[in-house]
Amino acid sequence: MRKQIIVTDKAPKPSGAYAQAVKLGNMVYVSGTCPFDLETGSVLAPGDVAKQTAIVLDYMKEILEEAGSSLEHVVKVTAFLDDLDGFKAYNEVYSGYFEHEPPARSTVEIVKFPPGMTVEIECIAYMDEEETGH
Repeated sequence: MRKQIIVTDKAPKPSGAYAQAVKLGNMVYVSGTCPFDLETGSVLAPGDVAKQTAIVLDYMKEILEEAGSSLEHVVKVTAFLDDLDGFKAYNEVYSGYFEHEPPARSTVEIVKFPPGMTVEIECIAYMDEEETGH
């Protein structure tokens, strides 16, 4: 089994030695995704956890679709917030993306993010057998 690096122009490019996502077999592993502007790399909606959550989940959707999966196939999410006081706003937006059969999730408070950034999210998803041909 060979891993496949997933790349899309519809989500921020990696700022280091990592891929946006890696596909292995019928699994897709999406790296921590941040609310960065696609052109400038600057933080979008500084300080607004709700808007940044929507931006990040939209980017994750694009990455997953590039890999041949979708948000509906996400089985595990790890979210990093700059302050757990923003959990309610984050959770309200997040819940709208995972209304039916939500994935397992962990949420962790991070001590230091780039200025204005409030959220980063990573996930693991699968692909249907119909999509993989297995």
